[in-house]
Amino acid sequence: MSIPTRRFGRTEIQIPILSLGGMRFQKSWKELDETEITFSEQNEFNNLINSAIGYGFQHVETARHYGTSELQLGNAIRNMETPFQIIQTKIPPNNDVKIFEEELKTSFEKLGVKKIDLLSLHGINTEEHLKQSLRENGCVDILKKWQRDNLIGNIGFSTHGKSSLIQKAIRSNKFDYVNLHWYFINQNNSIAIQSAKKYDLGVFIISPTDKGGHLYSPSEKLLNLCKPLHPIVFNDLFCLANQNVHTISVGVAKESDFDHHLDAVALLS
Repeated sequence: MSIPTRRFGRTEIQIPILSLGGMRFQKSWKELDETEITFSEQNEFNNLINSAIGYGFQHVETARHYGTSELQLGNAIRNMETPFQIIQTKIPPNNDVKIFEEELKTSFEKLGVKKIDLLSLHGINTEEHLKQSLRENGCVDILKKWQRDNLIGNIGFSTHGKSSLIQKAIRSNKFDYVNLHWYFINQNNSIAIQSAKKYDLGVFIISPTDKGGHLYSPSEKLLNLCKPLHPIVFNDLFCLANQNVHTISVGVAKESDFDHHLDAVALLS
């Protein structure tokens, strides 16, 4: 199956409109040693990853602090016949850049890759986070150094912050893309998406199914309001109808979690 792509802003990456989100597919939210993950648990994980590849997912995103997600993804990548074309992880900003850089090294070790295509500062939610990121010799400068060494492709940020803060981060012109919340039930970041377009940033919508209204467990009222579409399909189509949105996250924990999102792609035209 082929998933349509869009130009991911100034990264110039042709990114599939569905991205595989790695927040729900790991064994544990706690950091575990590899020996604590059984063969069957890792095999189940691998099967989910291989299904994603089969459906046409080429972009996977995870985070340093998604428990065992990076570790298990790294194990899966080493055994994949067809690898993901685009790998993204996220690391929170830190006032101590030595700690930040150690976290960066750990992500590379867990994922077992030579290059991370998209590296996000994870959770620029406050002015302090933004300051830690943008100050001289701060987190962005560390990432720029790794970028010059061709270890990192493009630099972005994820956020749960206020729209005004997101716009401020975009206007800094230090980032190539942004991961943010924007759905049918919460359009507060519409102006931030417009700012991203102005600065030619890639726009990645995070958690459309969960934060977009717990659409995996809709009420009867919501099901009736969205008929003949499932609420997940309705929301995906709403997000993707905006051409300034380039990709949306599909957070999966089991095989059937792909279904409604693939239905949305089939209906997009």
